[in-house]
Amino acid sequence: MTNKRVVSKVCILLGCFLLVASVVATVWWQWEITSSEKTAKIYTQTIRSLIPTSQGAVLEEKQNNKMPVLSVQETDFVGILEIPSYNSELPVCASWGEITKYPCQYSGSIYNGTMQIGISSQKGQYDFYREISVGDAVLFTDMQGNCYTYTVSKLRYEKHANNDALTKENADLTLFIKNVYDFEYLIVYCNT
Repeated sequence: MTNKRVVSKVCILLGCFLLVASVVATVWWQWEITSSEKTAKIYTQTIRSLIPTSQGAVLEEKQNNKMPVLSVQETDFVGILEIPSYNSELPVCASWGEITKYPCQYSGSIYNGTMQIGISSQKGQYDFYREISVGDAVLFTDMQGNCYTYTVSKLRYEKHANNDALTKENADLTLFIKNVYDFEYLIVYCNT
């Protein structure tokens, strides 16, 4: 009888510990999301204050398609990605492979219609990926204040975001978003 009581008390204590641990993990996760959203907003506001006022631009091949970079708090950015229908405005980092919570330039250039931007989904700032649809507007502002307007032309779900998947459709701008919960990628093809 005493062994059963000891086991019962241990189980109750373990259950309470697991309950408290899950509450702490949930609060921490929510804090991380809020912090990341605030930091993205601060980066975006800082970038906007440092570049010329946004003006509409059209794609035209340049002799040098290298995109200008702006460094903010030791992070290099190439632009701002906006999806107005979902009030989403995010800084785009210049270097793929850096550990970042923000979209990153994977390859290509905005100037010759080959830009690919990768994003890892996070609850909060990238919720638009669940609702984005063909016909939605996507804006990209470079570090010279040139704002390029695109329309989502096609959506695909893929297991990998490799070159074959990213180039299946002819697009001027390609976004790929990793859904960390489903282990798949949403590839968003955009054209001018």
